[in-house]
Amino acid sequence: MKFKSIFFLFNIVVILSFALIFLLPIILLSGSYSIVFWKDNWYLAVLFLILIAGLDGYFIFNWNLFIFLEKEDWPSLTAYLEERIYERGQFRKQYIRLMINTALAVSNLDKIERLSREISERKPLLLPRYALLLGIPPFLRDDSTASLVHYGEFKDAKNTADRDWVKWAYAFSLIREGDREMAEEILRQILDNKNDYVLRLLTLFSLDSIGHKSDNTEAELAKYRSKFSDDRKWTSYCESLRGKNIFILLLTGLLDEARSWAKSPAAA
Repeated sequence: MKFKSIFFLFNIVVILSFALIFLLPIILLSGSYSIVFWKDNWYLAVLFLILIAGLDGYFIFNWNLFIFLEKEDWPSLTAYLEERIYERGQFRKQYIRLMINTALAVSNLDKIERLSREISERKPLLLPRYALLLGIPPFLRDDSTASLVHYGEFKDAKNTADRDWVKWAYAFSLIREGDREMAEEILRQILDNKNDYVLRLLTLFSLDSIGHKSDNTEAELAKYRSKFSDDRKWTSYCESLRGKNIFILLLTGLLDEARSWAKSPAAA
């Protein structure tokens, strides 16, 4: 359904609902009693109108944004976001994540690199919050040196969002560089923390790739198998996480390999 249709249908439903609520006292009570009711509860109507005005205001304010998303007009969406972020200085979570998603949709990693530079220069306090995503360009380009510099800066900071994921990206870059000893140490740290099963599977797979086996990894692998032996459960679980962590989308191929490895007798 088109965004415009949803917007107008939403308002029609809301108006009809408000009219029903307004008329209900008249239907159930006499006219005089309904007047008394609304004199005592007038604030409900005011709150209702404020809520609707707020929701409509949000949609109207972001009208172009929703239209560009609906049409998948990535060039126009990029231009819109660049104007909001770089010219107006609106470094909002919604805009930053959309800019990264859009850049990935059109395979333009330069846009993410520019975003990283702008945040670093103008809003450096935001860097830990987006450390995982802003490191995507060197990670995807197999530039392990640049990845190590980027992720190494944030992997131990307490205010880093998705810190265990940042640590895994750092450890994976270490494996690419051939530093297996340091990578093993960090991967074992990840397993000691509470985190999602996608990350735990990647960590187990990474440890296996450098020849590490232990009772802990065997136990974790057994937990994974008991919970996700069914492919549909695993697919559903991954889908539930992708909306929160788009980094997972970039690892589809690696996750397929890890999944095949976990199901194979060699991993037992």
